[in-house]
Amino acid sequence: MLRSVFGFCLLAALTLGAPAPPVKAQVLSILGTWTGTASQNSGASGYKVVINITEHGGTTDYPGLKCGGRLVRVGTADGFVFFSESITRGGTETGGDCIDGSITVAQSGKELIWGWVGHHGGDIYVAWSKLTRK
Repeated sequence: MLRSVFGFCLLAALTLGAPAPPVKAQVLSILGTWTGTASQNSGASGYKVVINITEHGGTTDYPGLKCGGRLVRVGTADGFVFFSESITRGGTETGGDCIDGSITVAQSGKELIWGWVGHHGGDIYVAWSKLTRK
């Protein structure tokens, strides 16, 4: 299941040029700022994640990694909301450590399940966390 969710997220990110889908109830319920600690398959792990979700996208901040980005909402399906993330501060192209990726979130009770996937230099990176509303 995890593989198919991230696969859909990557597919959704490829349609970035398309207009954002209409705001659905599942998006409205997750608006706001969420925070938690990320685990990652390779590279950095245990870093703080701050995501601010708006109707059409939002922003990310990774204070311990000294980077952050802009989110564009690219879709919703079956309780999941998909975003394309473009790193705008601290990216690899400016000497930082962060790379663009795709983010999938789903509300689970009072928590937000957060998953991120990206690739760089032929390697695939996957990160995940349970976030709480700030």
